[in-house]
Amino acid sequence: MSMIERIRNRRDASRRARAIERALRSASSPAVRDEILAIAQRHMH
Repeated sequence: MSMIERIRNRRDASRRARAIERALRSASSPAVRDEILAIAQRHMH
């Protein structure tokens, strides 16, 4: 993996993490929060 790919992957991962955090903060109920976490975990693997 080239250095540029590593930088791009790290940037994408941090962007995704910020988006997940934002979604969790704006979640209206614990059920929505659980669903967001389930989707996020599925996306990571």
